[in-house]
Amino acid sequence: MRCVILFRTHIWDDFTLRQYMRLPKSDSFDSVILANNTDGLCPPVEDLPFVIFTTDDLLKMGLESGPDKNMVWWNADYPLYYYSSLFPNYDYYILCEYDVFINCDLEKIIKSISTEKKDIIALTSSASLEDCIYLQSADGVYPYENIRKTYFPFAIFSKRSIDFLYERRLVLSKHYREKKIYNWPHCELFVGTEIHASNLNVIQLTAYGKADYFSHFPPILEENVFYLREQSYIHPVLDSKRFLASTIHYEGRPERFFNPFSAFHKTLRHYPFSFYADLLRKALLTRFYRIANSIKKSLLKKLFAPKMIKPKKGSQHV
Repeated sequence: MRCVILFRTHIWDDFTLRQYMRLPKSDSFDSVILANNTDGLCPPVEDLPFVIFTTDDLLKMGLESGPDKNMVWWNADYPLYYYSSLFPNYDYYILCEYDVFINCDLEKIIKSISTEKKDIIALTSSASLEDCIYLQSADGVYPYENIRKTYFPFAIFSKRSIDFLYERRLVLSKHYREKKIYNWPHCELFVGTEIHASNLNVIQLTAYGKADYFSHFPPILEENVFYLREQSYIHPVLDSKRFLASTIHYEGRPERFFNPFSAFHKTLRHYPFSFYADLLRKALLTRFYRIANSIKKSLLKKLFAPKMIKPKKGSQHV
């Protein structure tokens, strides 16, 4: 059985190098840095196993780009198809984003899923879709009752499952170009829905270890992962610069910074103000404009709303 870990990134610096070096090592599987070099921020590094691609490479495979400017972010499954097309002789492909920390016996897991003939190991969600910000992207593509969500910054795919998903992406690409569908499903909904409707053998990631800190938020500082030794999969793990950016980005009310008792304030004040001043300023301005626009829309709605004419006292309706 052949297996490869695909350490996927679009940037390369000291942090991503440290993350790559933390990957489990074994003679049982290969390790590759699968880098999106579209913006020229992740060229090959000497003596490291780089495989680079650009969005042009993905488009040449017949894949649609989707509605977001960041094609690979919206379609995080695409790098799998690209690597698999170049190196089709692996039995399993492990996709691992650069901000994931793995603390498990991968060799043991691979042997287990190979014996049990599993196809996909990922964190599938059974939560309500009402709060899913990508739900609109699947409208008209799948019936609502069939939509499922799968979260896969770290996941394991059999070659059979990759071939299946790639074929389904090509089918949807054709339908999209022919105007048979008008939305392009986000990767989390695409993968989740397609594997749910398939005959692939899918199992939850948590069957192979704890993933209590495996979501888009809150972030975990890289120096703190070692306090979470019981966790097998942690995401996102970030250095201080990225940690601050993520914390501010996902704070819906950045004005809480001015409340010294808020968790947001306490988190930021661990760092010099100069580290996050610009990020905080931009977040506060965005929040201000959002509130201002909301008030403006509300006032316009009231101003131009049709007025009800009350009948005069004593008048009768025929």
